[in-house]
Amino acid sequence: MTVALKPRLTKRILLFVLLGLLTLLLYFYYFVGAVNVADVIKRTNLFYYALAFIATLVSVFFYSLTWHSLLSNLAVKIRIRRALLLTWVGRFFDAIVPEPGWSGDLSKAYMLAKTSGQDVGRIAASVVGQRVIGTVVVVVNLILGLALLVWHYTLPSAVLIFIAVVLFLSILSLVIICYLSAKPKATKKILDWMMRAVSFVRRGHWNPLDFRLKAEGILNKFHEGIRTLSADPRALARPVTFFLLGWGFDVSVIFLTFASLGYPVLVDKVLIVYALTGILQSMGVSFVGFTEIVMSSSYSVLGVPLAVSLSATLLTRVVTLWFELIVSYIAFQWAGVEILLGRKPTGAQ
Repeated sequence: MTVALKPRLTKRILLFVLLGLLTLLLYFYYFVGAVNVADVIKRTNLFYYALAFIATLVSVFFYSLTWHSLLSNLAVKIRIRRALLLTWVGRFFDAIVPEPGWSGDLSKAYMLAKTSGQDVGRIAASVVGQRVIGTVVVVVNLILGLALLVWHYTLPSAVLIFIAVVLFLSILSLVIICYLSAKPKATKKILDWMMRAVSFVRRGHWNPLDFRLKAEGILNKFHEGIRTLSADPRALARPVTFFLLGWGFDVSVIFLTFASLGYPVLVDKVLIVYALTGILQSMGVSFVGFTEIVMSSSYSVLGVPLAVSLSATLLTRVVTLWFELIVSYIAFQWAGVEILLGRKPTGAQ
């Protein structure tokens, strides 16, 4: 079995990244003195900063354990090593594809299904289940952070409105995902709309009956998988625990970055900024440049000195974007090499 895995860093994607970097540079030039930022970064404690890189590796490991545990609950066989590799592959697609946050989930589900030959619907149920767990954790994170901020600080109304809008959108996305997962009729209606659209575009160049039968089979297995996951809450204890551990190490990257700069930061500020950027990324409205501006501006509004805010943002994104992009690209290439060499999928046992 072969899968087309060769990455294509198209001109559009490269232009997208370059525009983001240009936006970030212009922001630095007009709103902060670059010399001050450079001075702060020069005083970075490399021990604490090195721990931030380790923390992000550990967080991805626990996120892969979350997915592995959900797959196990659905009787989908996969080794932990394979789950970790495909989780990194998903991170690669999340980093390079500007869309509403599903490229990573879809890519790792697609590769597992194609290379293992196991049920597509159940694999899809596992990634949706992980997305639901993650969204719930981030929403609770944002609510907790907002409550702490309101309790300890007097924030401008515009900031509170922005946070409230982001919170509303995140809850809305969670409700939509849960509704579609629990209502087979709703997904079949969407399937009907898709088939009408494809029929209008292709006009007889495809077999709609064969497509419908395959799609309905996948959807039936998907909803069956969702029912299996929700039927036994105790079985969700392990994946939820793994996700919380991954989330904890993920958040610790920010604390370690501030520690490396010698600037103590309170937990409420970290929680609110982490949740804001995480939700924006999951909605596909966060990209290179924009994320950094949101992070640094949020820290500044919350009372962190501007030079420290920008320094912490830059150092954090080196870990969570560029370092992850390098590791995930290596994982992507390694996954492709395994398939090209014709190895037996490590997930199938």
